[in-house]
Amino acid sequence: MLYLIGLGLDDGEVTQKGLEALEEANRAFAEFYTNTENISLEKLERKTGKEIEKLSREEVERSDKVLESAENQDTAFLVSGDPLTATTHYDIKHRAEEKEIDVEVIHAPSIFASIAETGLNVYKFGRTVTLPNDSAPESVTEYINKNDEIGLHSLILLDINYPANEAAQKLTDMDESLADRETVVIERANHKDQQITVLRLEQAAEHEFGSTPHSIILTGEKSHKEEEFLKSFK
Repeated sequence: MLYLIGLGLDDGEVTQKGLEALEEANRAFAEFYTNTENISLEKLERKTGKEIEKLSREEVERSDKVLESAENQDTAFLVSGDPLTATTHYDIKHRAEEKEIDVEVIHAPSIFASIAETGLNVYKFGRTVTLPNDSAPESVTEYINKNDEIGLHSLILLDINYPANEAAQKLTDMDESLADRETVVIERANHKDQQITVLRLEQAAEHEFGSTPHSIILTGEKSHKEEEFLKSFK
């Protein structure tokens, strides 16, 4: 049995169902690609009495350690946010099912729920893109442009500890036409010290934001209500 358990964005957001599954598991693994500082594995270990082995994204993608365990015993795989928002984690689910391993997915809050706090309608977002801190994939601006063509907002997820000002500068370097775009920066989504700021992308590149994690939204066509909601963050 494989339990895919979402831990949310901060300590305390894992559901009771998730905690019970972790307690029942014989072995537990965790992988945090986009959020490491805000979830304490030590607290979870103390609460559930389970030792949790932390894996890197590379280990998850290139190793069958999790699935080999799940073939023989109840195994928990913990991830920040929601379990199926990352392609890597959905791939684990798919591979487990191909091996006829029973899979139970236990959901939790993720950035995709938190973006609603900006006042932007969640159904008006286009394809989400990820901007790594060590490269500048052309696909990032390609997908932003495709979202723009149909008037949709673009959510840009950033690597761990990648500040929004550096990401904003990279985006303007990649496509100068983005410099004047209305930009929403979410700092520490769903945490007590969450901050939302609305400014131009070129301004974001020069702005000093607080602690990571950060996410960026480039707005598309907005309704009157969305315009009104965003004013409170300017």
